[in-house]
Amino acid sequence: MAIFNLTRKINSLSMKHQRKRGNSAFLRRILISIVVILLFSIIPSFFVYTGFRDTITHGKAVVASYSAQNYDSLKSEVSATKVGLQRANFALNFLFWLKIIPFLGGYYSDIKGFSSAGVEELKALEKIIKIFEPEKIDLGFNGQPKGGPERMTQIIKILDRVQPYYGDIQKNLEMAAASVKNINTDKYPLKLKGKEIRKNLLLAKNFIVGAEIGITKGKDAVILAPNALGLQSPKTYLLLFQNDKEIRPTGGFITAYATLTLTNGQVSSSTSDDIYRLDEKLLATCLSKICPLTPPAPITKYLPEVTGKTRSAWSMRDSNISPDLPTSAKEFERMYELLGQGLPFDGIIYIDSQVVEELIEITGPIDVYDTKYSAEEDKRCSCPNVIYELESYAEIAAKGEQDRKAILGVLMQQILARTTGADIEKIPQFVETIVRLANHKHIMFFAHDQKLQQALSNLNWTGEIRGASVTKNYDGDYLHINDSNFAGGKSNLYVEQTVTQEIMTQKDGIVKKKITVEYKNPQPFGVWLNGINRDYVRFYVPLGSKLISSKGSEDEVVSSEDLGKTVFEAFIQVRPQNSRKLEMEYTVPYQPKGEYKLLIQKQPGAKDFEYKIKLNGRQVEDFKLDMDKEFKFPL
Repeated sequence: MAIFNLTRKINSLSMKHQRKRGNSAFLRRILISIVVILLFSIIPSFFVYTGFRDTITHGKAVVASYSAQNYDSLKSEVSATKVGLQRANFALNFLFWLKIIPFLGGYYSDIKGFSSAGVEELKALEKIIKIFEPEKIDLGFNGQPKGGPERMTQIIKILDRVQPYYGDIQKNLEMAAASVKNINTDKYPLKLKGKEIRKNLLLAKNFIVGAEIGITKGKDAVILAPNALGLQSPKTYLLLFQNDKEIRPTGGFITAYATLTLTNGQVSSSTSDDIYRLDEKLLATCLSKICPLTPPAPITKYLPEVTGKTRSAWSMRDSNISPDLPTSAKEFERMYELLGQGLPFDGIIYIDSQVVEELIEITGPIDVYDTKYSAEEDKRCSCPNVIYELESYAEIAAKGEQDRKAILGVLMQQILARTTGADIEKIPQFVETIVRLANHKHIMFFAHDQKLQQALSNLNWTGEIRGASVTKNYDGDYLHINDSNFAGGKSNLYVEQTVTQEIMTQKDGIVKKKITVEYKNPQPFGVWLNGINRDYVRFYVPLGSKLISSKGSEDEVVSSEDLGKTVFEAFIQVRPQNSRKLEMEYTVPYQPKGEYKLLIQKQPGAKDFEYKIKLNGRQVEDFKLDMDKEFKFPL
């Protein structure tokens, strides 16, 4: 019995000891868990917060230092901003485990991408500031704040001085672009607590990627930019406004023109008028001499005079019949030279209504001749107010009213003045907007300086049809659909398109394609805005393609050759609140090996229409064509 009691006591003591050991182990596990949480969550989060807080604080000080033209403060604040962001970026590394958490992981990766890119961008900026330190006084850093025009001149001078050092910052910009290029900003809300979220993230991404493109692919254009903006001597450019709501081959019906003279990046003078005034001068000149102005066949066939008679003369407003912008620009200049004034400009800049609309959205409403131009929706057209007013102006100009005012030059001059005089914080937004509009073919350039023209061509900012010149041919499949609204009002404001490509590769090596274009105009008839869209359509496809069949064209489809391509020409009419389909089936003289290469070139000025691609019965792409796109599909 005594032995039994002793055993019970021993077991009891043993169990108490085990419980103590268990409790001790449990406490240790809790303690370890707390330490792990501190190490991998709370502490890194604290440093992320303080790093971003300091980044914002010193970032604002950077802007203030530049506004005050205080070089020493600018230099130190850029460095402090970089240090703050580096601290946040380093701390984010300890939160790597967030990557594996569904939904949350994607947002973590985006934050990490932007912070890494920001560090590299600030490193590049720090290098640039150190580069021009010996010339800071010459560049105007004298502690005296500058107005918009003076600031523009300073920026151009800085751009010119740092050119020899682009190689020093190239790697930083490349690493920054690589950190953000795969970020999908569409998943973010448009606004949060009244603040723009998606738009600002897209702006930041585009600016970072654009900086890298500028220093690599666009390096030649950046080097030539200061001279092109009038740093060495004044430069004069002819600005042609193309009305994309009345689409034509290079982006729209040429409605108005303006001349802009740039000196040190500042607009020193400008004049403007509607295109009809210029054509009136041409007509008056040609009454006293023989002018070679025989209109091309499509204009004769599809673009009658207002009276209904066949058009007998070719005018500058219709000179952009070729979808290749350099070709059309040369045709415009040929007509202009008939005036006997030579070419008193250094090149032509083509813009459309999208450019004016987006810039006014940034600058805010502008008043010209007692008319307000704003980005607010106008119920008269269910479109931005500036679009309605520009279309109204185009209608007045077309009627030839004598008291019509030349608004384009005044409007553009005010937009440029607002742009250069805007707050420092808005400069990146202006730069990003201009670059994006050029990438999407709403702004295009034709420069007389061949080096500048080539540099802009490398950026695809010159509206060229690939293959129009031998040096830029394409060795795969190709498609460019070109619409011309001939006497169809401003109906392209409402007409939408969906393009489906069905590609079938045959065993005998022949490629068969079927292109279906569905046109829709959901809006009711709108007097001078929305009428019957009379559309002369051209399909540019690889040279040697053979038409098998077609449907939907009101005239017989004609095959021809132009710009190194085979062209299928058709004509349709799309009525308000109606739709039409146009189909082309043909063979392509292209034999893919291992992969199918396809280049699709967007028409300048066109909306971002929906495109679908099917390869051997399988849909491989569904996208909006907002710029030229190249695809490579495995076979």
